[in-house]
Amino acid sequence: MISDIVCEQLVQRKLTPMRILTIAGVTVGGILLSFFLYVIGGIADPAVGMMASLFFLGGIALTVFLVRRMLFVEYEYTFVNGELTVDKILTKSSRKNLAEIDVKAIEKLGKYDAETVAKLGSVQVWDYSADKADENTLYAFFKDDASGRNTVLFFTPNQKLLDAMKPYVSATVYREAFRK
Repeated sequence: MISDIVCEQLVQRKLTPMRILTIAGVTVGGILLSFFLYVIGGIADPAVGMMASLFFLGGIALTVFLVRRMLFVEYEYTFVNGELTVDKILTKSSRKNLAEIDVKAIEKLGKYDAETVAKLGSVQVWDYSADKADENTLYAFFKDDASGRNTVLFFTPNQKLLDAMKPYVSATVYREAFRK
């Protein structure tokens, strides 16, 4: 009998000051666009004014759609027999596969520290964590099979996911990552 190790975890992206500023910028831009469309609609249909209202509501609807997609971002980590898959879920409705990582290829693993990560000299950075400032955020350094470049992955796993990964990660890498 073959025993498969399956572990899933859902992590919601936290609102950082930079994300809040970006969302505020999109909101303000959307409202300004809506008023601009209102003026264009008023010029195109001056008699009735119905087009201006429709253009305005269309601009507001587009703004709400974009802000909602920016607010509700989640990452799902799925670990199955040595492979970690990361999916991005927007507004609990659309899913996109972001990465598939062979855990045996991980060369370094540990708690996120900006100095340590800077020393790795990676070319590519994938931030699929709840927030870099979160105390549970880890980094994993490996060579990406698809691009062939050194990559650093930021993710926020729970203890169950780490325990599932332990047999597949090199013992030295795991010991160095979690020594007190």
